[in-house]
Amino acid sequence: MTNRPLGNERLLNRLQALTQDDRLHPCLLFEGPVGVGKATAAVWLACLANCEAEGAPCGACWSCRQIPNGQHPDVILVTVDPKKTAPIISVAQARSLQQQLMVKPFHARKRFVIIDPADAMTAEAANALLKTFEDPPSQTHFILVTGAPASLLLTVRSRSQRVRFAPVDTATMVPWLQQRGIEQPERVARAAEGCPGRALSLDTSGIDAWRASRDDLVEALSGGVASRLNYAETLARGDRAKWAPRVNEAVDALSMMLSDTLSVLDGGSIRYNDDRRDVIELWTQMLGRAGVSRAVVAVGEARERLERFVNGRLVMDALIANVHAQMHDADLDAV
Repeated sequence: MTNRPLGNERLLNRLQALTQDDRLHPCLLFEGPVGVGKATAAVWLACLANCEAEGAPCGACWSCRQIPNGQHPDVILVTVDPKKTAPIISVAQARSLQQQLMVKPFHARKRFVIIDPADAMTAEAANALLKTFEDPPSQTHFILVTGAPASLLLTVRSRSQRVRFAPVDTATMVPWLQQRGIEQPERVARAAEGCPGRALSLDTSGIDAWRASRDDLVEALSGGVASRLNYAETLARGDRAKWAPRVNEAVDALSMMLSDTLSVLDGGSIRYNDDRRDVIELWTQMLGRAGVSRAVVAVGEARERLERFVNGRLVMDALIANVHAQMHDADLDAV
């Protein structure tokens, strides 16, 4: 079955109209938060363009069955090179893809190449594909999927049409989660920050684990230098596959705490951390708007460094030190 992504209706309707009018850009850059539905939209668009029935995508024809299963010969998925220890899309993969594209499509009206995550392309791989992105073979479209568009070469971005996916609002996500039997759907929707993919990976125990991770972060920020360093070391222990989920979860938790702090400063309500109202109120006093703004910038920089494969402990050491400094800077405005 071909699933239409949740939310972003105006954007999806626009893509559908462009596809039906045969005016789709040859190289699309799908960008937005992790789990918001970018990859799902890429598959949906490939089905839409190749469905054999009216009211596409029907979910029943040969193309609609084969594309979501990754078994359609003319919908090519390029992901990280399994032959490399680092999570990259290599120049060897780029050259292999170019060889594949020299052959005409076997079955599809429109051939699609989905590169996910596009920010994993090395500079050499991206440069090897630049001309192909700009002038692909007939009836061939590229979809570059990324949560970190700034990590892509400017030359890649300039050859692409950027399609920005926004988080899905809670009112849309709650009934969708209810249909899937998710307990406490509103709580899950908020914890996932409007990203359906993340929401499906969270059950009640998952949220409890996330809150425990958040509380560890709060404790580290309130502790001394040794406590903060020990926190970062423990969080980033092991190889990247082990520490990356923990570090990303901690960065997300900090981002959500800051979002709630700013909301309270602006007279709004706490959305994500209603069980830690005491901490949010303390942060409003310690940070103020100026401190929150600087801390948000630090979170953004931490995410960019993680996307560029900087060591997790270095990233967290710097982030925790930065936010702690904002909290204890006497020159910050309290309001």
